[in-house]
Formats: sequence, structure tokens, C-alpha cells
Amino acid sequence: MPSTIDGLLVQWGDRLFYPSNRMTASRTPVLTEAAVRQRAQVLRQRIRATVERRAPQVMVKVTGGGRGMGAIAAHLRFIAKAGRLPIEDDRGAAREGREALRAISDQWRLGGTRIPEVSERREAFNIMLSMPTGTDARVVLLAAREFAKAELANHRYVMVLHTHQANPHVHISVRAEGRDGKRLNPRKEDLHRWREIFAEKLRDWGIEAEASSQATRGVSPRSGRQSCRA
Repeated sequence: MPSTIDGLLVQWGDRLFYPSNRMTASRTPVLTEAAVRQRAQVLRQRIRATVERRAPQVMVKVTGGGRGMGAIAAHLRFIAKAGRLPIEDDRGAAREGREALRAISDQWRLGGTRIPEVSERREAFNIMLSMPTGTDARVVLLAAREFAKAELANHRYVMVLHTHQANPHVHISVRAEGRDGKRLNPRKEDLHRWREIFAEKLRDWGIEAEASSQATRGVSPRSGRQSCRA
């Protein structure tokens, strides 16, 4: 009986906490009884965190993107508060000031296919990762950094931590064209996966966070200026 209960918990728990795009019908994992017990224990802890302790839900939103270098540079100035906040690139280098912003814009403009000042297609995506009031902002940045390394490694990106509002959040601007020429095109299933990974990175740092399917956030057509006011 215990193994049957654990098996059902694993089956239904995976459906609750993990999106369908991470499960394939052709590849059903076969777990040993010990592995099922271990997996079931992890799921019990997550259910308690969600139901009993009401673990906060992470928020991951695509808040828009630049159609051309003019729009991209304007967004970089906005999230970095015109150079007053440190802006960190995909190599982990953090810089401040207007000169740093200009240097990043030049790198994006000429790195790979040249980005014109105005473009008919989206040349960058703006992503915001957020947690509720009271979450350690330093850990939000650490988790966002690990998220970006895991999901955006093929692209140039920059990130800025904002703490001027009650909910600490990180703005990530990512160049649409990857280093291999493939273009980023986030869909609903990508947003769900991104939320899961961000929540996982937060839990690794000791912060309770969940990304259950009931709280999926969609792609917002609004710009970061409307989502995060100065």
C-alpha cells in the first residue's frame, strides 16, 4: 500500500508541478521503489509548502522587446536608470554609467547580424523575474543569474536588479538572435518552464518558491516601463 500511494503521488504530483512540455509519452521513466519513495517525499514537501505554508509563486513575464537598436538602447537606459544602477552582462561583468550603456549598445548592434536603428522585427526581449515583498533581493539576483545561465546561454543578455519597489525583481534584456543564428521566440510553454526553473533556483538558495500550473503568467504586450515604474 505505501508504494502504491507513493506511486500515485508521483504520477499526479508531476502533473501539478511540472508542465506537459517536460514530459513525453514516448519516454516514461521507470523508477525503482526507492526512487519513487524519494520522489514522493520531495513532492510532499512541495505540497506542504504550497498548501500549508502558502509558498509564494514566482512571477516571470515577457514585458515586450525592442524593434531596433533605438528601442533597445532606450530600454537599457530605463532599467539601469540612465547608468545609476549596475548592469550585468552574460559574462558576469557588472558596470555602471552612461559609457557602459553605450558600450553594451554597440556590442549588441554589431555582434552577429547588425541591428538597425529601427527594425520590422523584434530584436530583443525584455523579461522580468519577480518575487513578493520580503524576499531577499540578493537571492533574487543570484537565482536570476543562474536562471539566465541555464536558459539564455546562447544569447547576449544583461540584467539589472530593482529594489525601489516593494517586490524585488530583476529585469533581463536578451538579444533575440543567438550566437548560433537561431532566434529566441518565447511561447506559453517556455514561460511555464522559465517559472519552474526560476523557482527551482530560488529553492536552491533556501527561499520557498513555487510555480504551479494554476498561476502561469502569460506574455504581456506592455513594455517594462508600464510594469515597473521609477
